[in-house]
This record gives sequence, C-alpha cells and structure tokens, in this order.
Amino acid sequence: MIAIDVKAGHAHKQRDDAVVLALLDGRKLTESGKALQQETGKQIPSFLRKFDHSGDFGVSGTLYDLEGTFTQRVVFFGAGDEKKLTLQKLRQLASKAARSLQQSGARDVSFYFSELGVRGATVAEKVQALAEGVWLGLYTFDKYQTKKKENNRDLRSITLMVPSRRDLDECEAAVARAKAIASGTNFARDLANEPGNVCTPEFLGDQAAALVHDKLKVTVMDKAAIEKAGFTALLAVNQGSAKEPRFIVLDYQGGQQADAPVALVGKGLTFDAGGISIKPAAQMDEMKFDMCGSAAVLGIFKAAIEMNLPINLLGVIASTENLLGAAAYKPGDIVTSYKGVTIEVLNTDAEGRIILSDALAYAAEQKPAEIIDFATLTGACVIALGAQASGLLGTGEDVIKGLEKSGEYTYDRVWRLPLFEEYQEQIKSQIADIKNTGGREAGTITAACFLSRFVDDIPWAHLDIAGTAWDMKGTDISPVGATGAGVRLLIDYLCRKL
Repeated sequence: MIAIDVKAGHAHKQRDDAVVLALLDGRKLTESGKALQQETGKQIPSFLRKFDHSGDFGVSGTLYDLEGTFTQRVVFFGAGDEKKLTLQKLRQLASKAARSLQQSGARDVSFYFSELGVRGATVAEKVQALAEGVWLGLYTFDKYQTKKKENNRDLRSITLMVPSRRDLDECEAAVARAKAIASGTNFARDLANEPGNVCTPEFLGDQAAALVHDKLKVTVMDKAAIEKAGFTALLAVNQGSAKEPRFIVLDYQGGQQADAPVALVGKGLTFDAGGISIKPAAQMDEMKFDMCGSAAVLGIFKAAIEMNLPINLLGVIASTENLLGAAAYKPGDIVTSYKGVTIEVLNTDAEGRIILSDALAYAAEQKPAEIIDFATLTGACVIALGAQASGLLGTGEDVIKGLEKSGEYTYDRVWRLPLFEEYQEQIKSQIADIKNTGGREAGTITAACFLSRFVDDIPWAHLDIAGTAWDMKGTDISPVGATGAGVRLLIDYLCRKL
C-alpha cells in the first residue's frame, strides 16, 4: 500500500511531483484553486478556457511547469456539481485521480480534495473517504501474470491536504482507520480472487490461522475433528470432493470478558460446481467466488485487529468444495444437521444454506449478542437487486436498522427483503423437517427462511452478497474481480456500537 499522510499548506508552495486540485462544474475553482490563481496570474484561466476543461466529474487536465509554483505539474480533476457530492463521490474521485497519477510518472503528489463540500461530513470523514478511495482503487491482483507492466516511477506517496492545522490530529486518525479498513477489504479481495486450485478449504484455514494475535484465537478443524464435532451437514456437501473440508472458529477478545460477542458467520464454498445438480458451463469459473462470505469475515477480523476494536467478535466459517464424485450427496437424500434438524435435499446446488446450517447452529450455541452471516447464497438476489445492494433479511430489528444505516454511510449498501411467516410454508418437507429449496418464487427469501431455523431466538441478520461480492467489469473503487463486499459495511456497523 502506498503511503498516505495529511498536511496543511498552500498549493503554490508544494514541491511534490504533482499538485491535484478539484474543478467544479462551470470551471469553478475551489478555495485552493483560487489562491493558486492569485499566485500565478492568468495562466490557469487561460489553460481552462483553451482546453475546454469544464469540471465534469473525473475529467482531468494538466498544466506543466506553472510559473509561481515549485511543482512539476498542476492537475485539475473534475468534481462535477458540488451540490451532488457525497463521501462515495470523494472515494471515486480519489481513486480516479490516483490511478491517473499512477500512469503519469509522478511519484509524490498532493490532493486538495478535502475542501470540497459534502453535506454533513466533517473534514476527517472526507479524509477517510479519500484515503479509502486511493487504497481501494489502486488494488490489483496480478500475482499470476508472468509479464507485468514495469513502471520505473510508480506512485509512491499521496499527501491529503487539509484546510487547517487544527484538523491534522483527527485527520491522521482518519487515515489510520482508512488504512485498516482498506487492508481488510483488500485481504478479502485477495482471498476471493485466488483460483480454486489454490484457495482450497485447507488454504482458507491457513489464512485464518495466520491472523492469530494476542487478542485473537483461531481454531481450524480438519475432517476428523469435524466428524468428531458432528458437523454432518458440512460433511454431506463435502462428499463429492477429494479436498477435505474445514470448520474455522475465530475468537477476538477486544472488549470486556463478560461481554457477549457479535458472531460473524461466513459461507466458504471454495468452488461450487453445483454437485449432481451441476451448473451450466458458462461462467462456472466465477464459482471460485462462492467463498466471498468467508473472505468478508476474515477481512473484518483483519481490520478489527489493526484498529484494535474494543469489542468481542466470534467468527465461524464452514468451508468445502461442492463437486461431483462417486460419493457425492444426491437430490432426494436426507441430511441430518449439527442441530438435529433433518434436511431433504432437492437440489445439491442449494448447498450454501446446508453448510451454513451447521455454522449458524454452532454460533448460536455460543450465546452471542447477535449473529450476522455473509453468503453468496442465491442467484435470485442477483435478479432482484443486481450489483447495487446486498440482500438483507433477518429477525433482529436493531441489527437490521444498524446495517441499513452503515450501508448508506459506506455505500456498501443493503436492501431489506421481507421474511413473512407465510414464506416458511415453501420449505416444508413431506419426509423431513425442511427441504433445501422452496422453488423459484422468492428464492432469496426462502433461503433465509431455511437459515432462520438454526439461529434460535438470537437477533440475526443475513446478508446475501451474491450480486455484490464480485464484479467482472470493475468500478471506480473496485477493479475487476472480488469487491470485498461486507467488510467496510461491518466495520462501520461495529464502530457505531462502541
């Protein structure tokens, strides 16, 4: 991760390779831009008119060797209509600018973006958003490319300029928060972007174990330990794979010993071919992303450790592959879960909820204050919400409202779906307690109905991240591949509880 710090100072005095200023709609300069213009005469207005640089969002123009400054270049980056600016727009702006400067040969640059007006946001909040945008936007996953682009002048540091020295302490803390959050998010991305032949359940267990810290205990159960513990639903899904499953438990003690933890449960399907109910060939390669729920949980723990959050967390991850094999579980099978609930298997591709049944039941046994699970669970959620929001269902009103608030703030957005009692009828089985699919209608909801049978009366929220966990086109702050969905959302949610 490149270095980011904060400083207060005038643009014309900076000796960085580049000074980056925001330009609003209609060629309107910010306060720093106006001050720079006073020091440099008519060069800036002439440049803006000559190149018709109007301030459209993300459009940039560069002035080299501007008289009256010490910098090699002054970059004007379009910020659009100031009335429409949000913290997410600042993340996008910082990401676009950082990626542009990465290609320019500039090594040390200054951003004058924190002076932009965002309704209701403090300078520190704006600085945190800008830092997140830089670190998230510069993320790459190229470890398997044998021929990498060589740039002898990679971007080395960014200074986020703030209006006053009085803001420095709070803004330095904001950068530290942003670094931990980006580190956790990018860790989740790294895990999910790994190919299925590398990111196996064993690999996932090793990555969890590597997080061990004086406040974090990690237990990774192999197949023998899983059998002994009685996680029979996980074992059923694992039957078709030559790779052993893993059951991972993380215990972070940052709060008071007597405080009940927040339980975070993640689906860890390291590759999902659908089992006997095999998936279509098209885009099956993307099923390496079916462990993004577990990646989010591990990313949250990584960020929590770096932030030294004063809270207790319990992490539970059930991990396996779902493949075809001579011993694979079949449509029509009856599986008895860890909790003792019997499950009629109608579709082996509805396996995520089956392994989560064991993970949720185990988490509920530990008597946490609340349970939040993360799963790339249903294609129905992608159809309903697309890539713009994760599906949110559950029984804990306070948890759900808190996640909605954090989703709006972080732009890691969620959208609540109903969980009416009538939907439970769709998963009733004639020969077992429940069946693992309720049919095509309300697929995301009936999957959540299934999960609800394993959380007892503990406040619970389910996040279906099937549409948000990866993006094969890429966005301003999330290059192609895994997005790390859920990490920023939950860190903000946990921080609001403190």
